[in-house]
Amino acid sequence: MTSINLQMDSLQVAATGLIGDFADITVRGSLKDHPDTVAYRLALVAEMVAELQAAVDAERAGGQWPTLQADPESAHEEDVAFYSEHECDCEHCLHGG
Repeated sequence: MTSINLQMDSLQVAATGLIGDFADITVRGSLKDHPDTVAYRLALVAEMVAELQAAVDAERAGGQWPTLQADPESAHEEDVAFYSEHECDCEHCLHGG
């Protein structure tokens, strides 16, 4: 497996874990996992977000992209509707495990 595949797997597990952590504090009012574990996942995802934001800012500033014709929110909602119907037995999928 390539290093990018391992990195993407790591981020998938971290992001899915954070979604569960968010559900814990939203529904139960407290974390189920140790705060140090949650902090580790947060650090991984925060680093990814920072890299992506830097790329977005640089590409917007570069002006090479045309004006977006589609509505990002509508496209996202379509993806959410499709995903909501998804089922698998993967423990890192919110619809599996």
